[in-house]
Amino acid sequence: MSKRLQLVFISACLGALFSTMTLAQGIGDRNRPAGRGTYRITGKVYLPDGTPAKDVNVTATGAEFNGGSARTDLDGAFTLSGLSSGNYTVSVRVPGYQNETELVTIAEGVISGQSFTVVFYLRTPGQAKAVNPLLKDIPKEPVAKFTKAMEKLNSGNPKEAIPLFDQAIALHPQFAAAYHERGSAYLKLEEYDKALESCVKAIELKPDYVEAKYSVGYTQYLKKNYEVAAAVFDDVVKQKPDMVDAEMYRGLSLYYLKNVDAAEVSLKKAVGMAGGDKRAIAHLYLGQIYITKKKNTEAAAELEKYLELVPKAPNAEKLKSTIADLKKKT
Repeated sequence: MSKRLQLVFISACLGALFSTMTLAQGIGDRNRPAGRGTYRITGKVYLPDGTPAKDVNVTATGAEFNGGSARTDLDGAFTLSGLSSGNYTVSVRVPGYQNETELVTIAEGVISGQSFTVVFYLRTPGQAKAVNPLLKDIPKEPVAKFTKAMEKLNSGNPKEAIPLFDQAIALHPQFAAAYHERGSAYLKLEEYDKALESCVKAIELKPDYVEAKYSVGYTQYLKKNYEVAAAVFDDVVKQKPDMVDAEMYRGLSLYYLKNVDAAEVSLKKAVGMAGGDKRAIAHLYLGQIYITKKKNTEAAAELEKYLELVPKAPNAEKLKSTIADLKKKT
């Protein structure tokens, strides 16, 4: 690998890491529909096992609204903004699950800027509508506090959410979901040690809590504790083999541990999963691995895929130059 390619790729990685942090904070934030109103509909989408449904499309339609959509982020959260008062139909359609629809009314005269929350629990065909399994045996009062906390968290106010999660936990100390979501709030505030403390407590209360395990792994990754992160993600993918982000971040952790062959296996597996081909950062790092292995054709293809997904990346022009150099060598 030439010095020129090395310098180009270092620049590419810096831009990619910035993109990764932005992605972690919310895919939905970058897909909010524009509108003239000041209201928002926020919420979360859960899979039948209670884990977040990531990168799922949520749409809203209304009599005076042509329609807008947003995709859920890594926590299953979404935001539809720019809404005026009126009646809205909010829908989630995911292949393999029943279509879910909720009606939301934003009354005339409601305080400007207010958010309205809706939560979806995906169901397999024929499955009866049910509450979030993580809330099934929790008393009503702590659930009410938890719901208010989630409204704050999903509307971008993690600082305001944390005291409400604390209240829910005080009312029900065995409330694993409240501990985990409090950890998510701390993670958004980049208070990593507090995030870890909350998520670890959630796992102590619910040892099979795969979402909390993923959060521990991701927090360790952000702290650059790559050996710990890789071990946690390894446990997560054993429990949930189709969890794309866990497989991807296991690969990235292994890359930083200089275990390039294992990193390649994980990253290739991640991009081969449903929706995994949309994980731009995985393609970028696969490109670097192939450059290192002098697989120029494969490297160019992966970097081109990255640019297809992130056409306005800060390092786009340098990557195009790298791709051109790689193609000359094939």
